[in-house]
Amino acid sequence: MSRSRIASRVALSIAAASAIAITPMAVAAPSPESPKILSAAWGLNNANACPTGEKGLDNIPVTFNWFIKPTTIAVTDFVITRTDGTTVTPTCALQFPPDELNEIQTVNLIGDFGDPAGARPQTVTIVGKLEGRPPLAAKWQPITPGLSATIVQLEAGPDISDAWILTPAMLKGDKNACKVGGTFVRVAWSNGMTAVGGKEVGAAAVKSYLAVFTLPNGKVVKVRPLAVADLADHSTTAMDDNMHDLCLPKVPAGAVLTEIRIGANLLQDPNGDPNLAQRFKVQSPRVQAR
Repeated sequence: MSRSRIASRVALSIAAASAIAITPMAVAAPSPESPKILSAAWGLNNANACPTGEKGLDNIPVTFNWFIKPTTIAVTDFVITRTDGTTVTPTCALQFPPDELNEIQTVNLIGDFGDPAGARPQTVTIVGKLEGRPPLAAKWQPITPGLSATIVQLEAGPDISDAWILTPAMLKGDKNACKVGGTFVRVAWSNGMTAVGGKEVGAAAVKSYLAVFTLPNGKVVKVRPLAVADLADHSTTAMDDNMHDLCLPKVPAGAVLTEIRIGANLLQDPNGDPNLAQRFKVQSPRVQAR
């Protein structure tokens, strides 16, 4: 939608928990996406398993800016390089726990990747024939081998890796989608997370999250969610995935998501490490609010 067409549609009618402040800011036009690894984080040491029965393994969720085609994923697509220079491939590579159709930008690598007291996993590199696509695209494309990322170490808490506006088509049939609100934002983290203490996230996280949008006229609107969705989608919180959906009041058409914020010590990863305060800048907005 052009800016001229929507410039007059900036009157806000948002619930009490929504707009906080409006300040001028330039709008950056979205640019075409090339595939990237946004994050790779050592989640658990010797405490994971593969569906084929291997136990006592590590895991490293790898989150891309693209969706990854499930049928192209193989363990030989990934090489982990350790701090001592040795390399290893995963024992299994799964799109689980983030396993819904609108969550397939993360591949969970599980294997014997290293030891906190010895050689640690240092980098992950794509070496196989993966296929993927930008979330809003329809056609799968080859991902050229060579993508690489430094692995965030075991002791670090979860960080935000990506954030983008979910379209109505992506939410069709999603049983864990928002039940309230009119604009819906996916927040992808570097690791699975629960509330601190291991329970499902609740009011404290909802109250702390903040989504920042830039309007077509250059002004900034800060909006708090009415709720957080994509919760309790597995049998235990120990299998919580790395995705949250922010259920926001409807923002004006043409608004571009530019930042996600949340306070510290509200979430923890499977290793029990809490998050630092997050001010995640959205580098490549994928869609404007409708």
